Amino acid sequence: MLFPPRFTALFSCRQADDGPRNEAEWTDDEVRETGPIGSSYHLLVLVGMSPDQHLMWFDENIAWFESLPVKSLTARVPNCPGWNVQDVVNHLTFGLGISYPVALSKGPETSPSEVFSDVEWPDQRPSGEAAITAFSSSMRSCTTTFAATSPERPCWTYEGAGTAAFWFRRAAVETALHRIDVEEAVPAQRSPVAPDRLADALAETFEFTLPLAAAMTTPPDGRLVVSIPSLDVELAIGRGNHQATVTGDAQDILCALWGRNRDRINLAGDFHVAAGWMSLIEIAFAGR
Repeated sequence: MLFPPRFTALFSCRQADDGPRNEAEWTDDEVRETGPIGSSYHLLVLVGMSPDQHLMWFDENIAWFESLPVKSLTARVPNCPGWNVQDVVNHLTFGLGISYPVALSKGPETSPSEVFSDVEWPDQRPSGEAAITAFSSSMRSCTTTFAATSPERPCWTYEGAGTAAFWFRRAAVETALHRIDVEEAVPAQRSPVAPDRLADALAETFEFTLPLAAAMTTPPDGRLVVSIPSLDVELAIGRGNHQATVTGDAQDILCALWGRNRDRINLAGDFHVAAGWMSLIEIAFAGR
């Protein structure tokens, strides 16, 4: 699937001393364009995480979920209204755990309507300790498949034709986001996300998720600039005369872009542009 050029994401890998800059002020060395969905470009100037590092991150997130006390499964998850921790665990078990290896097995030219057509999705969801057991079994099977697959292997992805490395990264970021969700519900399990991993998750959001959400919905007519002083990074998406700037901590901005708490970020400029881009993923993917 391609998305219109106006939705192309732009990146600057240095923060200006006097705050966010206009696109015209970014030098050729600082600015990169992702191009249409399906591009192989991956912001190496910004993050440079390898497929092996993504697999390590994914494995660490799995181990974290496996260590959750059974009694924590009933805790409500503020970031996912209507869900408790068990719902998040089952979402990963029967979403990521089943669908990612299936997608990885499909040829790059497979029609999206055919990718999951032969999958038998379970009707029942386990509870209590059985939920953790099912999660572990599903995720460990997934990691075994990933470990046996070259990251360069051609396969189907949400972007269309791609490689296995797409799914390695997607799995790491998806489990990291839901780990943050559960940490809000079970504070005793909280641990900070490393800056390079936050940068990678944000890069994926601007490279892949926001453009895909824009192609699936109606994005605002304007440009969103995200400034993250802690990472010394600016990211931007959109075209038009109207502009909004969002500033904040890397994890807070990541969560806000994915439909989580937006109380910890600062906004300047056109409110409607900011609200439109910041809610796009939540609208397109129900925030999950």
